[in-house]
Amino acid sequence: MRPSAIAALVLAATVATACQSPGDASSRLTRAIEQMELTTARLEMNAVAEARGNAVLGGGFSQLIHGIGELVPPDRLHLMLDGAGRVQEMVIVGTQMWVDAGDGMRLADKVPMGPLTHPTAPLDFIRGPGRPEFAGIGLSRGVLTYRVRIALDSSELQARMRSDQPVDPDTTGMVEVEIGVFDGLIRRQTFEVKEPADPFSGTGLQTVRTTYTIEYWDHGRRLEVREPK
Repeated sequence: MRPSAIAALVLAATVATACQSPGDASSRLTRAIEQMELTTARLEMNAVAEARGNAVLGGGFSQLIHGIGELVPPDRLHLMLDGAGRVQEMVIVGTQMWVDAGDGMRLADKVPMGPLTHPTAPLDFIRGPGRPEFAGIGLSRGVLTYRVRIALDSSELQARMRSDQPVDPDTTGMVEVEIGVFDGLIRRQTFEVKEPADPFSGTGLQTVRTTYTIEYWDHGRRLEVREPK
C-alpha cells in the first residue's frame, strides 16, 4: 500500500474515533497537560495585539512580540524576545525573573503580569472551565495533531486568567490546543481574547483582540536553563 494511502487511512480512523467519543477531547487534553508538565521542549511564541476601530482615526493598530526559547519543567524557562520594548532576553527560575534590556542580565524587582508570570504559566491558560471539543485534525511542524477547541465566555476567561482584574461581560475568548496523535504531547496552543475597547477613551477604537500562539518541539531533549551569573 502506498504511503499516501496509509496516511489517509490513519487520518480517517483518527477522525472516526474522535467523533465516536464525546469525552475524548477532554481526556486527551488532560493527559497532554500532565505530560507537558514533565517534558522539556523548545518553544516559539508569537503574541499579537490588534485594535480595530474608526478608519478616520487611523483604523487601529497591531503589535507583535516574538519569542523563542527553552522550557524545562517544573520551574525553568528561557526566552529570547523581539518586539517587547527594550527587553531582549528573559530567564525565569522558580519565582525569580531576570531580564536583559541591552545592558546585561538583571534580577527583576517584580515579575510583570501577563502569560509568563511563571515558567509553566502557558499551560495554566489551557486549564479551567469550558467545554473541550474536537476541532479536526491538524499538522504542526510536520506532526499530525488532534485539535481541541474551547470557546470561552467572560466568566470562564476570568477564571482562567486568575486575576482580580474584572473582565468585561462582552469579552469572549478561545483556546485551541493541537496534540500529537501518536505521542499525546502538545505541539501548538493558541489563546485568543476579544474584548471591547473603552467607548469613552476618545480613540475611536472598538475592539481589541490579543492572541498568543506557542509551538513546542524537541520534546524530551536534554535542555538546561540556569540562573544568570
